[in-house]
Amino acid sequence: MSTLAKVFVVLNLLLAVAFLGAAAAFLGHSDNWKARHDVLKKGTDEEISGLKIAGTNKDAKITSLEGSVNQANAEKDKATKAENLISEAYNQLKKGYDESNASYQNASRALLVAQETIKNGRALVDQLQAERQQLIDRLRAANDEAVASTTAKNNAENALELATNQLQDANTKLTNAELELQRTRFRLEAIVRANPNIDVATEQPWQQAKVLQADNGSNIVVISLGSEDNVKAGFKYTVSRGSSFVAEIQITNVQTKSAAGRVLTGLGKSPVRVGDDVMTAR
Repeated sequence: MSTLAKVFVVLNLLLAVAFLGAAAAFLGHSDNWKARHDVLKKGTDEEISGLKIAGTNKDAKITSLEGSVNQANAEKDKATKAENLISEAYNQLKKGYDESNASYQNASRALLVAQETIKNGRALVDQLQAERQQLIDRLRAANDEAVASTTAKNNAENALELATNQLQDANTKLTNAELELQRTRFRLEAIVRANPNIDVATEQPWQQAKVLQADNGSNIVVISLGSEDNVKAGFKYTVSRGSSFVAEIQITNVQTKSAAGRVLTGLGKSPVRVGDDVMTAR
């Protein structure tokens, strides 16, 4: 074999060794990246679940307050329409009063001129005075109704303002609660980082899964949640099929990716089947 051929063989060996080293380094880096990705995804999913629950409570409170605001607006519109109708009636009554008053004055002047018809004129004056008094009474009643309508309108406006203030106050309290939740979560994470052996789980989290195995004769149900999902013995879950309740189970044995439990209620009504929905019992 020539010297040049030997050189090429050595170069090929060196290149092969370099390529294998690069491939090993790349695979190790990929595994580390996947592990970090799984940890970050789990934390993000838990945080999103908490935010969804807080958003649901916020939406329910906002919907209730918006209903109060809409009702107050409807009452305000109703009071405004009533006020407009009463104002129109008041103007008509005032016009009639002015006309009647003018007639009364004309009749009084005619009474001074025609003394010979004083008896008939007196009767006419009495009649006009009676009509004038009736119009005055109706005008007073219209004024009272206008005052009542204005009062109702003011009350509706006050109710609307109160409901608006309550809505703003609720939004402020919700914002403060969200900030406090974020601060608490940050402090808890700091404690966990400083004390990795502390178990911070104090209650069963909200979870969803599927039934993997079901032995109704032995009263054993296996679900698709395990210790990697923070499932613990004693946790309770509801089993459903569509919109129908099937059973409630309690976890007795926990594996890495699955957990087994026994049926507490519902057994015999409808047996648990593989594929049934599982969610945290409330």
